[in-house]
Amino acid sequence: MKKLLVLAGCALLAAACMKLPQIPTLGTVEMPVAAEEETVWTSTDYKGKPVLIMFMGSWCPYCKMSMPALNAAAEKYGDKAEIVGAFMDADLKTVQQVAKEHGLKVKVLYNAGNAAEEMEVTGLPHAVLFDKKHRAVKVWEGFSPTLAPEFSEQLERLTK
Repeated sequence: MKKLLVLAGCALLAAACMKLPQIPTLGTVEMPVAAEEETVWTSTDYKGKPVLIMFMGSWCPYCKMSMPALNAAAEKYGDKAEIVGAFMDADLKTVQQVAKEHGLKVKVLYNAGNAAEEMEVTGLPHAVLFDKKHRAVKVWEGFSPTLAPEFSEQLERLTK
């Protein structure tokens, strides 16, 4: 019994010392838009509107598999929410080429490394949905064939 109590105490102590994952707030984030005209996307321009950001890489096959889900979300909720694809790549031409090849219909951002680091992105694809007050409400890590209906379900709730 004594061993069990000691083990339970150690487990509680270890749990108390662990860093709990923080769900981020959007704050002020700026990333360049992958367009012919040089512009910058700024999160504060979308106050009062939900924001869905999917972090991707041009080299990532799972990111490419996730692009149709992002497009579906934009087609259905693009007028009620800001939906963007944020590429880790720093090369504008590469990002433009991948976006064109895969028919991305969302605003495409690039050079998203700093924003990804701030949001503790650890793998790709990585999507974060922020509510109208720009508090993170849902995080998706990796590819899933259910991304499109999950995005839809969450955005439906936030855009009412």
